[in-house]
Amino acid sequence: MIKDKYQIMMCDRINATIQSWEQQPTIQEHDLYTFLHNLKGTAGSIGMEDLSEISGQKLDLLEENSKKTWTKEDWKGLTVQIEEVVSFFDTNLQCSNADINETRYINEQFNKNFILVIDDDMVFVSFIKNILESKGFIVIVAHNGQRGLELIYELNPALVFLDIKLPDINGFSILENINKVSSNHMFVTIMSVDDSKENRIKAYDLGAMDFIKKPLDGNILAAYVRNRLSFKQALELSIVTDELTQVFNRKYMNYQLSMLTEQYEKDRKAFSVAIADIDFFKKVNDTYGHIKGDEVLRGFAKTVMAVKRNEDIFCRYGGEEFVLIMPNTTKEAAYRVVERMRKLVSEQHYIGNENVFEITSSFGITEIDESNKHPKILMEQADRALYKAKVSGRNQSVVFTEEETYSIIQKVTLIVIDDVSIIRKFITNHFAEIKLPEDYILEIITFEDGVKFLNSNWYDKNTKYIILLDGIMPHMDGLEVLKEIRKKHSSNDVIVSMLTGRNDEEYVLEAFANGADDFIVKPFNIAEVSNRILQLANQLFVKVRQ
Repeated sequence: MIKDKYQIMMCDRINATIQSWEQQPTIQEHDLYTFLHNLKGTAGSIGMEDLSEISGQKLDLLEENSKKTWTKEDWKGLTVQIEEVVSFFDTNLQCSNADINETRYINEQFNKNFILVIDDDMVFVSFIKNILESKGFIVIVAHNGQRGLELIYELNPALVFLDIKLPDINGFSILENINKVSSNHMFVTIMSVDDSKENRIKAYDLGAMDFIKKPLDGNILAAYVRNRLSFKQALELSIVTDELTQVFNRKYMNYQLSMLTEQYEKDRKAFSVAIADIDFFKKVNDTYGHIKGDEVLRGFAKTVMAVKRNEDIFCRYGGEEFVLIMPNTTKEAAYRVVERMRKLVSEQHYIGNENVFEITSSFGITEIDESNKHPKILMEQADRALYKAKVSGRNQSVVFTEEETYSIIQKVTLIVIDDVSIIRKFITNHFAEIKLPEDYILEIITFEDGVKFLNSNWYDKNTKYIILLDGIMPHMDGLEVLKEIRKKHSSNDVIVSMLTGRNDEEYVLEAFANGADDFIVKPFNIAEVSNRILQLANQLFVKVRQ
């Protein structure tokens, strides 16, 4: 990306200027003013708004034509935040900014198929990209094999076009590496001038779906992509379909719950979830056999599918349990929907061992709101309501209420308190993209200073907390914030890790003496720090029952 090049140049220039000043006993206020003035204008233009804003704030303290001299101790006080941003950028973004932006773009397009082209011929790549994007496809380009492998591992593209001859890695080596990826049935097509018999055999043996010889026709290529993506869609549909009942399976259920929960965060549209259980199903298997049990499962699914609304999503959860996801539906409306299903199920007849028998079912229902906006919590609540329906006699529908909070799930919230917004944003984006273990729930909140944090209603007794606390902030020092936290909350509920550029022993001892649990020195590598944070979280994470 063009901006990234200039951002790197800007950081290099800032580092060079500060290093030069550090060799001098004093500097002129005019030089400091000019430095901040230029930084304010240029940084904002190249996408470094944080530096622009900080420079503008410091600039107000200076006079352009002043003849005042500044000692290192004095001018360092003005540039410390700027140096912190640059150090953070150098540590985390300089080599990977374009990759991160590209990854974020793809994550936003999660529900769309995209195509990866790995080829170092820029004319050919541009030709392919223009043709496919004009047809509505999303195309990502890698100009060498190493970058191609990174995108494959990170993004799992739907379709990969791969040249054999690349500047750094042979295309066949990439094919071998792809076999190690747990992919979403990625289709790889070799595109090469050299379509010798040996190359074709090797490509197919290594797992390529097709081998296309260059040059190629643009219209044929577009038709080929449509064909392969259509086939992939049909394949994936079979993957998310339960083989016995032909309704969606648990994998698809998890995906839809995640999507609806994310949508709720944006528009607050209600949706409800119901878990259904066939009553005394084990007795059916024991009395009439497993073949008849399978028939009952298919019959139950068929009955529900016949009466559910078009927008409802019906899935087999496991065994004799099913899940009904009802978009744009309150719990009261959901109750009416599942009651119609429950009654119709009880009216169906089955024949086993020459006897006619019926089945009944129980349903547990919950609705999303501000207190439970996480798929695992929703499923837990619906499961508790189902449990109540079963212990209360079965063959009924129960809506979850707060009275059933006998095993309420505790969440872990990561709070970042730092006056540099780029650090807050980067930590937030990093943890948002991390794939946590299935049983863990992590939410992220940020504050720009300690005063706003302490004045907020941040604490919830049903939640555990990890706080990343900057040591030096305006209005209130990090140690003061730490002391206020420890007046009310122990490390059993709130773990505090100090973030600071100071690493002298006296400061570290003072931080630990006032209740800090960990100490992270800036600039830090976010990938390394995330591992430390997750280790701290293991002290607080509460396992969530599936």
